[in-house]
Amino acid sequence: MAQASSDESVSTEARSALAPALAGLALALASFSLTVQQGHLAGLSPTFDGTATLVTCAAALAVGAAALHLKRLPKRAIFLITFIAIHVAGIGALGLAFLDATQADAHGLVELALQAASGSGSALLAFFWLRKLRATAATHVSLVVFGAVAAATLLVFFLGIAGPLVRHIATFAFSFAQFATTRASRKTAAPGEALPALPELYFGTSVERFSDRGYLAAALTGVCGMALAGGLAGTLTLSVEGSAGLTVAARIITALTAGAASLLIARYALAERERSLVATIWIALGLMMGTGTVLLALGAGCTYVGGALCAAVLLLLQAHVCYLAVAFASYGERDPYVYAAGAWIALFGFQVLGAALGTLIGAAAPGDRAPVIALMGLCTLAATQLVFTQLLSDPARSGNYVPMGVFRFSQAQASAGDAGEPDTSTVPEVATTAPVPEAAPAPSPEVYIATSVIAMGQRFGLTGREVEVLTLYALGHTQARVSEELHLSQNTVHTHIKRIYDKTDLHSRQEILDYLNEYGG
Repeated sequence: MAQASSDESVSTEARSALAPALAGLALALASFSLTVQQGHLAGLSPTFDGTATLVTCAAALAVGAAALHLKRLPKRAIFLITFIAIHVAGIGALGLAFLDATQADAHGLVELALQAASGSGSALLAFFWLRKLRATAATHVSLVVFGAVAAATLLVFFLGIAGPLVRHIATFAFSFAQFATTRASRKTAAPGEALPALPELYFGTSVERFSDRGYLAAALTGVCGMALAGGLAGTLTLSVEGSAGLTVAARIITALTAGAASLLIARYALAERERSLVATIWIALGLMMGTGTVLLALGAGCTYVGGALCAAVLLLLQAHVCYLAVAFASYGERDPYVYAAGAWIALFGFQVLGAALGTLIGAAAPGDRAPVIALMGLCTLAATQLVFTQLLSDPARSGNYVPMGVFRFSQAQASAGDAGEPDTSTVPEVATTAPVPEAAPAPSPEVYIATSVIAMGQRFGLTGREVEVLTLYALGHTQARVSEELHLSQNTVHTHIKRIYDKTDLHSRQEILDYLNEYGG
């Protein structure tokens, strides 16, 4: 009975930690689509030209570059960025609603500036929630990001049909609703604390690959190729004249396909807790894009169905890009905003590039759809092939683990329930005929963390009890386990951890580990 009660409390804690992130990310993605893309992926706006999207990509690049320069954004800077983003997104949407309501004959640059402002704010809010999910279990990250895309898709579908005024008012409401979601997230444990991650379950590969530049480049290139194919598909759909009924049918197919596929993937993620979903997701993306390409080649009414499938692929790719950003933010060496910005630019920037390229090809060969369709197929094939040959392979590793790899592996053991036991494994002896100079044995992960935490405590003025709590916490113990080990109440442990965060200006277990890796030992 006690065990059942404990499992129920953990489940409740997990739901409380994930709910604000799911709601906040869904609102941010819906706001971006309604304002900047004008519901383009749902077939609501054939006038979408991508200019405002490129401006938001430039804003994302600026934030990512700042995070790369600073190495790690401080807690106060993140709070300030999020606070400003909420107001910029909301005020930009309110300005667009005012133009719609008054039917003012505004200059095109004014409308573009308002769209870009609202979209940039929405993008930064999405980055905040992706950062919030770092070091969270891969299955639950899948649940959040695909659930958020499903919810955002349905919101865009129903609100977008009502017209621009409703679209912009909804974006204004969604933006300022982020105050409630961010406040709720501060009242609960971080998702990574309630549901700690195992690095192998993100891609089914070793942890050091997350800091491999070639590995990261392969992920981004795959996303760029699929986004390019989706952008090309949009130009073929818009070039066909058909009945209003076919247009509405295409919208419904996009919404239902993207929503249903997202929910199925989220459900599958919960059912397959011990398996990486990357292969399954990319197989689904490749099949859907390939089917859409074939339907576009058939022409006539099939063009709308093919375009709808390709738009659904871009929506699913949006969720998968969020998943990739969280994975690399959890175990990579850069600030989470760097990975989020890079993923955002790869997805939306290359989608706009694909649309521009398709328009140029269409102008060079009027009435000939074959070049665009052939290029779509090539991009899809190249993207999926690159992913399967690079991301899903785990070549033989050479060399020794860096300290971060050591105690991240220790964290994975702790998450599985082995954190309290010392590592008794030994290093295999190396056969040699020459005498080997004696070297000091490498400290165990537990000793490395303990000594690093002591140094950290001296630097930030932590009390003895806070050092004890931080040591167990850094080893991967849950707050409940720390309270059992130190014979303290969970409320007391939570208070100690909150004070540690305040004193160190860190705000998650993963940031503590990042600090120990950089300055500890």
